[in-house]
Amino acid sequence: MTSQPPGSPVPRRSLTRRLLATLAAGALAFGLAVPAMPAAAAAPSPSPSASTTPAVLSAAPVANGILRPGEALTVAVTLAAGSGAAVATPVGLQLGTAPLSDDAALERWLGGDTTGVTLQQVATGSMDATASGAQTTTALSVPATDAALAGRAAGVYPVRVTADGAGLRTPTVVVVPNDAGAQTPVALVVPITAAPMTRGLLSASELAELTAVDGALSAQLDAVDGTGATLAVDPAIPAAIRVLGSAAPPTAVAWLQRLLALPNNRFALQFGDADIAAQLRAGLTAPLSPTSLQSYMAAADFTQPAPAVSAVSTPDPSTSATPGQPSYPSLTSLLDIGSATPNVFWPATGSAGADTVTALGALGSADQPAHVLVPSTSVVGGARQAAAAVAGVSTPVYDAEVSRALADAAGQNDTTRRGSALAAAQAYLALARATTGDQPVLAILDRGTDRSRVSLRATLGLVATAPGYSSSTLAAVSTIPASEITLADATVDTARVTDVADLLADEQVIDRFATILDQPELLTGRERAEVLQVTNVSWTGDAARKAVSDHRAATRTTLDSVGILSSDFRLVSSSAPLRPWVRNDLPWPVTVVMAVDPNDVRLRVQPRTTVNAQASANTRVEVPVEARIANGEVSVALQLYSPTGEAVGSPQVVDVEVRAEWESIGLIVIILLIVAFLSLGVVRTIARRRRTRTEGDETPDAEPPADGSIVRKSPDADGRSPASDDSAPDTDDDGTEPLSSDFTEENRP
Repeated sequence: MTSQPPGSPVPRRSLTRRLLATLAAGALAFGLAVPAMPAAAAAPSPSPSASTTPAVLSAAPVANGILRPGEALTVAVTLAAGSGAAVATPVGLQLGTAPLSDDAALERWLGGDTTGVTLQQVATGSMDATASGAQTTTALSVPATDAALAGRAAGVYPVRVTADGAGLRTPTVVVVPNDAGAQTPVALVVPITAAPMTRGLLSASELAELTAVDGALSAQLDAVDGTGATLAVDPAIPAAIRVLGSAAPPTAVAWLQRLLALPNNRFALQFGDADIAAQLRAGLTAPLSPTSLQSYMAAADFTQPAPAVSAVSTPDPSTSATPGQPSYPSLTSLLDIGSATPNVFWPATGSAGADTVTALGALGSADQPAHVLVPSTSVVGGARQAAAAVAGVSTPVYDAEVSRALADAAGQNDTTRRGSALAAAQAYLALARATTGDQPVLAILDRGTDRSRVSLRATLGLVATAPGYSSSTLAAVSTIPASEITLADATVDTARVTDVADLLADEQVIDRFATILDQPELLTGRERAEVLQVTNVSWTGDAARKAVSDHRAATRTTLDSVGILSSDFRLVSSSAPLRPWVRNDLPWPVTVVMAVDPNDVRLRVQPRTTVNAQASANTRVEVPVEARIANGEVSVALQLYSPTGEAVGSPQVVDVEVRAEWESIGLIVIILLIVAFLSLGVVRTIARRRRTRTEGDETPDAEPPADGSIVRKSPDADGRSPASDDSAPDTDDDGTEPLSSDFTEENRP
C-alpha cells in the first residue's frame, strides 16, 4: 500500500455518507444483507479527471467472507460510475464449484486469472443508472436452501460479480470454515507510529491534532483496545509528549496514560522507526539510539511539578530537586513505553538477511535474547511457521500473504472495497491454518498512516474472530521451540545505505562542532534524533532521497551558524585593537577561540583570543594589535576554533593598512607647532617692551613743581632710568619720589 505524503489533506466525506458507511460496515461485520441504495440517493464524489475516469465495480461478501453451512450467501456490490453516460446494468453473482488449493491459486484468482476455475451463476440483479461521478450499491443473495450452497466442504471458494452492461467483472472469495481440530494460535503485531518526518520530535500542535478524538494516534489505540494484538511502539511518540512537561497538550497526556494502561504485550521500535538493516549495512555494529533530548525541554515546563506531567514522566533522580530549579526526566524515562519485551527488532519487510539477523542476535543475552521479525517471503522454501531461528537467533516468521491482505484492508476507506480486502485476508488465514496445522500463525499490520478508525477496527476484529483461531502474542510465539530456517538474500537498497553512511559522516562533523557549547548534547542529541527520523522505514523512493537531502542541507546550515564578520582595517597608530564580530545563529551561547595570523612581521597581534558569543547575536571581539615602524598592506587570517581545537566556520582574511609612523609624525608636528607659537609669543612680547621703552625715552621733561622743589631723575648704576626698573620705586605719601641724600642744603631752592 502507498501512504499519502506527510501533511497531505485527508479526504473527508459528508456526515450522511460517513453514517451510511458505518452502518454498512456494521452490517457486513454481522453478516447482514446490505440493501441497495437508489441511484438518486448516491452522493457524487469528485473525480480527478472527468474525461478519463473509468467505472469501478467492487464486491464484498458479508461477515468478512465467512459462509457457514446452512447460511445464505450475500454479497454487497458497488458500482462507481466513471465519466460515461448513466445507464442501468444487470449484475450477476458467480460461485466456484471447487475451493482454491493454496496461496498461489488464491493470488492468481484475486489478480483476475481464472485459469482452472469453474464458476456457476447463483444469483442475478440489476444496478440502477448511476450518474457520472456517483456510485450505487446493491446486494446479491443466494438462499441457504439453494443447491449451489449445499454440501460444500471447508475451503476458500472463488466468487465473481459481473456487470455485463458496463463490461466489468470483479473477483472476491468466501470461506467455508473448518471448525474441527484444535484452535490455532494467531499473533498480530500492530505498529503505534506517526507519519514519517524530518524533525526529531513531534511538536505540541501536531500532538494535539494526532491525539484528538478523530486523530490518527487515537484511532490506533481505539483499534487495539480490547484485542490481544502485540504493540510495536515508536518511543519517539511518548518522548515527544514528555519533553513538553507541563506544556504538553491535555489530549496527548491522556493518550499516553491510556497507552501505558493497556494490557497488551508490546515492544519498542527503533526511535523514529528507523531502518535497522540500512544502518547495519552502512557499517554500524548496532542500530543507533537517541543520546539526549535535552534540547527539546524548556526549564519553565519542568520547574513546578504538574499533575499532568507526573502522571507520565518521572524526574531523573540525579537532577537537582531544589525549589525553583527545573527537574528534568532522564532519557530512559522519556522513552518508556510501559512493560515491554526487550531486544525485539522489526526490520522493514524484506530488508533483513542472515547477516542482519546475526548482527542483531549478538545484541541479546541469555536472559534477554534477541528476536528478529522476518516475512515468510524471505525464507528459503517459503516456510510459514512462526517459531523459527537462524543460526540460533530467534527469528519469528510472519505470514507475508496474510499480512499484506490485512494492510490492504486497513488502508481501505471505502466500505465495499474494505469488505473485499477483509474477505481476502480471511481466505489467507484459512489457508495458513491448513498449512501450519497446530503451529501458531504470526501476522503483522505493516506501517501505514492513512488508515481510518473504522478500517483499523474492522481489520483487527477480523483477526480476533477468525474461525479456528485463538488469540496469542509475539512473546508467546517466541517461547515455542524454534525450527531452523534459511533466509534468502535480502533486497539491498544501495541508495539508502549510501544515504545512511552520509548521514553518519555528517553526524561526526556535528559532534566535533558541538564542542563550542557548554552542553554539546543540546546539538548532538538533536542531530541524532533527526537522523533516526530521516531513516524511518516509511520513507521510500524519491521522498526518502528528498528527506535526506533536506536534512543534509540543514546540517550545513548548522555548521555555518557560527562565523566571523569582518572588514578591512587601517592602523594609524603603533597599537590599536582589531575589532571583528563573531556571528552566532544558534539558540545557545557558544565559546570559541579566534586565531589571528598576519602574513607580515610589520604587524604583531595576539594569536589567540577566547570569545564568549551570545545566543542568536553578533558579539564584538577586540584583538590587540601592535605595528612596527613601517608602512604597507598586511593580510591577517582569522579562524575560529572550538576549545578542543576543531575548526569552526570558514576562515576569513582581513587586509590591514599599516601607517605606524603617522603617530610620531603627528606628535612632532604638534610639538613644532607649539614651539613655534611659544616663540612667536616671546618675540612679540620682547618687541612690545622695546617699543614701550623707546616711546618712554622720547617723552619731554616735565615742568618743575609749583612749590619750587626740584625733582631729578637719577639714573641707576646700570644706566637705566627708574622708569625702566622692573621693581616699583619707593614713593612718598603724595606719590613723589623722595630726594636723594646727595643733595645739600644749598641745592635746595
